[in-house]
Amino acid sequence: PKLSDELDWLLPELLEMLAEAGCTATFFVLGEVAKRLPLRIREIAEAGHEIGSHGYLHLRAFDQTVDSFGRDLRRSKDLLEDLVGEAVLGFRAPEWSLRYLGSSRLPLVADAGFLYDSSLTPCPIAGRPTNPRFAARLGWNGWGPARELLEFPPLTLGGPLRIPAGSWTGRLVSPWRVARAAIDHLQAGGLPVAVVHPWEVSGRPTPGPLSGIAKFIHETGRPGFEARFRDLLRAIPWKSVRSAAGLDVGEAQPVSLAEAVQRRAVQAG
Repeated sequence: PKLSDELDWLLPELLEMLAEAGCTATFFVLGEVAKRLPLRIREIAEAGHEIGSHGYLHLRAFDQTVDSFGRDLRRSKDLLEDLVGEAVLGFRAPEWSLRYLGSSRLPLVADAGFLYDSSLTPCPIAGRPTNPRFAARLGWNGWGPARELLEFPPLTLGGPLRIPAGSWTGRLVSPWRVARAAIDHLQAGGLPVAVVHPWEVSGRPTPGPLSGIAKFIHETGRPGFEARFRDLLRAIPWKSVRSAAGLDVGEAQPVSLAEAVQRRAVQAG
């Protein structure tokens, strides 16, 4: 079946888990999926979760021209905002494909009107060790405060050589270790962002035919992960990025970045 058909089954299961634990989340949604499943996406928003953009098509940023990437950003943002009736503040690139701070495509995320990005990881391969590990304000020469961008990196584990707290590596570790890393991250002034896909917490087969490295990444650690994920939800009162960072939205524009960062620092302290 198509991805949208599979998500039509999987999303209600994930929403039920979150509701049982009293948690909210940010759902980074593909525009093409939202177009096929508008009622499901509205259901997510109406349940109190945040809708973010994952692009319109699941295309890596560096596989697109700069212009094509910019159009994809705006297309997804416009569609999602029309669908849920509120500003879409956050973006996550497919496969972490913005990669590093010097990406020529990163400023386009701010230019498209997003308030924050969550695509840069300090892990090798998917990112760079020099990427920020904690929340950071990004800006570019000649840009004023309105053209800055908040970066909320995904949570990682380990020492100098970081590994993701999500994906197959995260599925292999104890939920209590992930929870401990999240608490340490918060106490250090950060905002821990845990990452999970709907198919990871279901007993259903992994979407699509897979082989080789793709099969390894998608299948490793899946047995028993639903129970471990429920434990993780119970360990910490997880909130959406918008809620946890204090990125409140009024009738027209979100609060300024300076206010948002100050509010987050007070909450985290």
